[in-house]
Amino acid sequence: MPKEKEKVTQEEVDGAVNIDQFLGAQPDPAKNWHKGQFEPWTMDFGYEDGFPLYGGALVNGNNVHIYYLPKKDKTILLARNETPKTYNVTP
Repeated sequence: MPKEKEKVTQEEVDGAVNIDQFLGAQPDPAKNWHKGQFEPWTMDFGYEDGFPLYGGALVNGNNVHIYYLPKKDKTILLARNETPKTYNVTP
């Protein structure tokens, strides 16, 4: 599990369950792992309080988020307004 304030690594990006949808993704050096705002969908993936651990990634210069999913012990890349459901990923 990533730790708050650590840099997102290329290994974490490459290990995302949906990396095939974000080819060429790289860690965003400006957005380390940190606790995010309340997102209801994260409760199903292991965040009892709904406040997920996430960081930043870049895909062709565009910002996306990388979330750690505790129940899966995996990461997922999500663009704005997406959830794991967008990629048929379930808890």
